[in-house]
Order: sequence, then structure tokens, then C-alpha cells
Amino acid sequence: MTCPLCGNAHVVKMPSAPRLNFGAPAPAPVAVPAEAKQEVMTTPDAAMQAALMKMVRHVLANTEDVGERFAEEARKIHYGESAERGIRGQASREETEALLEEGISVLPLPVPKGLKGPLQ
Repeated sequence: MTCPLCGNAHVVKMPSAPRLNFGAPAPAPVAVPAEAKQEVMTTPDAAMQAALMKMVRHVLANTEDVGERFAEEARKIHYGESAERGIRGQASREETEALLEEGISVLPLPVPKGLKGPLQ
């Protein structure tokens, strides 16, 4: 066998020790101002969470759930084959990218599991 780097025909494999990584040394602590620590470590603002939940509830109450037929229904609405209305449902990444390429606006909306059932 010829070495591809140097062209030498006499290549011999030599034994080598495995690399054992028992963990990297801990990095030196970085000084961070106290106010920055509070901002990073606090939970999301309650008002912001309430606004997000209000928006999600509004979307759920004012759209039709078309489920797995989302891409098909979105195309029908976009091309005028179906009445214009607000819809929601599931679409794969490929279906979503195809809709966007066709000029059909879609927006992913993560819905908390507690809101996926019937609204009360």
C-alpha cells in the first residue's frame, strides 16, 4: 500500500494508545453583574405568558381545525377553490416549505397541551 500523502510504499501501522477523556477541566468563573444574573434566571414575565395564552385561545376560538388536511385546505383557500376562512392544523416541514414557496403565508403556533382539548 502506498501512502497518499508522501508516496512511500513502505507504510506500517504502529500501535497507539486510546485517548481517554475523563472530563475537561472546569472553566474559570466569569464575573457577571448581579442584575444580569436576575434577568437570565427569572421565569418568563406573568403578563407576557397571559398575553400569549390569550392570543392562543383567540386563534383556537376563531379558526377551523382541519387537522392533517391543512396544506390541502390552505391551497384551496389561496387559489379561490374554497371560501376564505381562518384554519389551523398540522403540516410536515416539507408541506410547510412548499406552501411558503407557493406564496401561501403560514405560521407555526405551538399550542400548550392543556388547550388542545375542547375550550371551556
